[in-house]
Amino acid sequence: MQRITFFTKEDCTLCNAAMYVVERVRRKIPFYLETIDITAAGQERWFELYKDHIPVVHLDGEEIFRHRVDERTLREHLEPS
Repeated sequence: MQRITFFTKEDCTLCNAAMYVVERVRRKIPFYLETIDITAAGQERWFELYKDHIPVVHLDGEEIFRHRVDERTLREHLEPS
């Protein structure tokens, strides 16, 4: 199963909007979803990389979105070729 990693932090309105899209797609195309709060202890690496760029979305370890998530593009990434 494919893995989406969603990098976020509290009180992030762009993150809330992006997660809405991710969850909407997930209802039709199953995938494992991991959420990482970049401000949490132990996440300093991600904080330094993404502090000004969240939300960030990875698919199987590869970044596919920053700031916003496009539903059609996400579906294209997840659907088998």
